[in-house]
Amino acid sequence: MKKQNRAICLSAALALVMMLSGCGKEKEQSVNYEQPVRTLAQTMQAYDERGYLDCFTAAAKQEFQSRKDYNEDFIQLLYPESSSGQKLTVSIVSHKELDSKEIEALEKDYVKNFSRRIKITKAERLEVHFKLYQKNLKRSDTKELIVVRVNNTWYIYGSVLDDFDFISEEGIFSEIVRTASGKNESD
Repeated sequence: MKKQNRAICLSAALALVMMLSGCGKEKEQSVNYEQPVRTLAQTMQAYDERGYLDCFTAAAKQEFQSRKDYNEDFIQLLYPESSSGQKLTVSIVSHKELDSKEIEALEKDYVKNFSRRIKITKAERLEVHFKLYQKNLKRSDTKELIVVRVNNTWYIYGSVLDDFDFISEEGIFSEIVRTASGKNESD
């Protein structure tokens, strides 16, 4: 009888623990359209230029690499390494699926900007918040991005991102880009 009571008490306690542990907030699973944005942040953190560029469509990647100011170590400029250690996080603040007319407009715009056709099967407009943590310092940038699905793979639509507010606050990358692209400070 004592063993039965213990077993019942243990079972009840275990059931209670399982119920209570299920009440907490579960970690959100990332959905497919978020993947290129999450990969973008991971490749910046890992200083992986090739992986970073693979987050964008082929024509955008090719256009970026053919610029005369292109530098293979552009992520070092975009996201300079800190001796105190740093972490970059990304969060999707909002998203909106684009309708067929908006997708058609993106496809036409793509031909105009990159002289290539693209067949987009789905598209989302995202508001993305990037946070850079360095020692006792926190900086951020929010960007509106469009992600598109082409051949069952999601990409960031448009030109390759080559500037963030959390870097330009120190004037590192944006000054180099302005100078290299022929713009002067009075522009």
